[in-house]
Amino acid sequence: MFSLDKSLLGLKKEGDALERHKKYGEFAESLDIIVFNKGKAGLNKISENVVAYPTNSLFKLNHIFRAYQIGEEICRQKKIDLIDCQDPFFTGLIGYLLKKKFKIPLEIHCHGDFFKNPYWLKESFLNYFYLLLGKFLIKKADAVRVVSAGIKDKLIGLGVAENKIRVIPTPVNLEKFERIDLKKIEKIKNQYQNKKIILFVGTLNKVKNLPLLINALNIIKQKDNNSILRKGEGFICLIIGQGREEEEIKSRIKIYKLEENVKLLGGIEHSQLVNYYRACDFLVLPSLSESFGKVILEAAAAGKPAIATDTTGASELIINGETGFLTPINNQEKLAEKIYFLLNEENLAEQLGEKAKKRAKEKFEQKESIEKIINFWRKIDDKFKK
Repeated sequence: MFSLDKSLLGLKKEGDALERHKKYGEFAESLDIIVFNKGKAGLNKISENVVAYPTNSLFKLNHIFRAYQIGEEICRQKKIDLIDCQDPFFTGLIGYLLKKKFKIPLEIHCHGDFFKNPYWLKESFLNYFYLLLGKFLIKKADAVRVVSAGIKDKLIGLGVAENKIRVIPTPVNLEKFERIDLKKIEKIKNQYQNKKIILFVGTLNKVKNLPLLINALNIIKQKDNNSILRKGEGFICLIIGQGREEEEIKSRIKIYKLEENVKLLGGIEHSQLVNYYRACDFLVLPSLSESFGKVILEAAAAGKPAIATDTTGASELIINGETGFLTPINNQEKLAEKIYFLLNEENLAEQLGEKAKKRAKEKFEQKESIEKIINFWRKIDDKFKK
C-alpha cells in the first residue's frame, strides 16, 4: 500500500487512519504501507502484521524513487497479492511500475475530486499535469475505489470501465461519537460563555476554502438586525486543524476584526474531537471540492447537522433541508444566509442533527464499509489469478 497519510507513521495526532488500518490488517496476512514523508521518521509497527515505512525524502522526486525502492524490496521478499495506492498520481505511478514489473494487480483510490473539477485545476498549474497522469493511470489500474457515486460517474465519463469501479465510503467509527465526556463538553461551552458554536474541522489548505467562511461570518456580524447579537448570545466559530493557509486565515480574521468570533485551535487528537462535535451547534464545510466529506459524517454521528458547499461528496451526505444545508460553491452570501438562518432558528439545528444521525447509522456503518473493502480486495485478487 502507498499512502500520503503521515498519521500512519505516528507523526500527526489528527485523524483515525491508524485505527482503520489496524482493522484492515485483521483480514490480511500482512499489510505493508509505504508513506511519503519529509524529514526523518522511523518504521512504525501499527500492529503485529501492519507496518508503515517512511520514505524520509525532502523532494517529491525523491519520494517516488525511495518509495519504489522500498516497494520493490517488499515485493521481492514477500508474496504480494495486491498493490493499493491512495491516489491516481505519484502513489499510483509507483504502483503501476511495480504492477508491470512483478505482475501484481493494482487498485487505485480516488479520495479526492480531481476529474472534471475546474476548482481543483485552478489551485495550481501543476494540476494540469496531474490530471493527464491521473487519466492515464486510472485506466491502467485493475480496480478503482471511489468514495462517492458522483466520482464514479465522472470516471465512467472518462472511459473507465464501470465494472472496475466500486463506491465504498471511507470507514468511520460512528460509535466513538456516542462515547462522550459531559464534563469536557460543558467546559468547552463554558469557555465560550455558552455562545452559539459553529465548528470547522479539517486541513487548513486552499481546497477547504476557509476565507469563504470568514467572509460569511463577517457578513453575519455586520447585519444590523442580527437577533443572535442583540440577544447577547453571540456566536463563536472554532476552527480545528493545521495547514499552509493558517496565516492567511489569521490575517483575514484581523482585517474583519473577528478575533472575538473566530478562534483557531490548531490540531486536536481525533479521540477528543467528539467533545467538540457535541459542544457545537453545527458544522460548516466551505470547500471548493470534496469527494466525500468525512467530517460531515462525524458531525452527524454526534447528532449535529452541517452546512456545506454543494460539492460532489457533500451532496451525497447531506439531504438539503432535512439533515443540513447545501449552498453554492464559493458563494459567501448564500453561505452567510444559511449560517445566519440556523443561528437564529430555535431548535432547528437539533432537529436536523437527529435526522442526520439516523441517516448516518443507516447508511455509513464502519463495519459494513470495511467488509466491502476487504471483499473488493479479494475479488480483485481472485479475478487476477484466473
